[in-house]
Amino acid sequence: MTKFLETPKELAERVGIPVTNVRYLIREDMLDHIFTAPGKRNPKIPKGAWEKYVAQFTVKAEPKAANAGRGS
Repeated sequence: MTKFLETPKELAERVGIPVTNVRYLIREDMLDHIFTAPGKRNPKIPKGAWEKYVAQFTVKAEPKAANAGRGS
């Protein structure tokens, strides 16, 4: 059976971060989610939301110039 929604705890266990970090991302509207109870309670994360978050907030490494950072 395919799961379309997961709890913050399930997401945290799947990706290896603390559940408090997942809840923070939800609270700050940085991670796609829906509430399944009135009053903004019982958040669920839809399939693909974590991957979208990672793609959106990944900082791309840029190669440094050959002489950059050398005190000459």
